Amino acid sequence: ITARMPEGGMFIMLDVRKTKLTGEEFAWQLLNEQNVSVMPGESFGKGGAGHIRIALTVEAEVLRIACDRIKKLADQLCAEIN
Repeated sequence: ITARMPEGGMFIMLDVRKTKLTGEEFAWQLLNEQNVSVMPGESFGKGGAGHIRIALTVEAEVLRIACDRIKKLADQLCAEIN
């Protein structure tokens, strides 16, 4: 997963295309399997396709846990591809 760093905003876009899922598919699977809610990038137009958007407005520990869970799912999905 790679990130598009915000230019002063409170959200970050993560590129999940290497998992072979759309942003919407990844977001739903993340919610169902890891209990983490994100917005699919497709909600923000064609430029957001294959991405998810996360808010940086939560406490640091909550964000760390969410990032660990996002990484866990991405690692699982990439391992299934290889």
